[in-house]
Amino acid sequence: MIRQMHAYPIIIGGFYRSGTSLLRRLLDSHHNICCGPEVKFFRDFYGNYLKDDLAHIRLFSSIRAMGLDDRTLLKVFGKAFIECHVIAARRSGKSRWADKNPENVLYLQQWYTLLDGGFVFINVIRNPLDALASLNEVGFRKTIPQDFIKKAALYNEYLDKAFSFIDKHPDISFTLRYEDLVQNTRETLSELLSYLGESYDEAMLRDFFSHHRNPGIEDPKVAKTSSIHPYSIDRWKTDLNEAQISICREHLGSWIAKLKYNNS
Repeated sequence: MIRQMHAYPIIIGGFYRSGTSLLRRLLDSHHNICCGPEVKFFRDFYGNYLKDDLAHIRLFSSIRAMGLDDRTLLKVFGKAFIECHVIAARRSGKSRWADKNPENVLYLQQWYTLLDGGFVFINVIRNPLDALASLNEVGFRKTIPQDFIKKAALYNEYLDKAFSFIDKHPDISFTLRYEDLVQNTRETLSELLSYLGESYDEAMLRDFFSHHRNPGIEDPKVAKTSSIHPYSIDRWKTDLNEAQISICREHLGSWIAKLKYNNS
């Protein structure tokens, strides 16, 4: 089967604080790709929050009382969500849309069903110790467990889900390293865009920080910067304590080795 990559929507996922917000702004600056701020469609659909006192009256909770199963509801509302992406892209004068959300790695099978397998998955990875050090900084208390062991376990789940999908669908999957993106930005983007069937656009580096990118739900730091830098690489060496480093190595050691990160 010949894959027409240039015609496919783009689904971006990866663990929190791994560079998905930066990538979405860069892609949104491309002349042919519309990648808006996060929409928590699947998290809302499944009520996937640590604590929500109003969960029982949310749309997707209450509508199930009509006797409709998840498969039916996902087909109806998923189609509407995709149409919103299409309309947003059209209004931006672009022909291609992308959806960026860290949690996308948890719902790749749902995306596969909704799009009949016709999409490209970009898996953004970062040194797990650096990502967890950065996550400590922001918290995300309503969606992320605050216990460090549970955070490490969650990262392990994200990696398992992402690479399980990649193993099954390598022909529509691209893994992008945060470290490459911030250290060799132009070359890394050129490689990614070539895979996507798009031409490199210098406007990506010029306009990614523009207020026209509509910040929405994303890393607040991204909206405040006008340059891409590698200063956060190896931040774990100063931001994590010995106990946290030990937890990372215990729970994520196999992934750290597999992804070839040197955490000595």
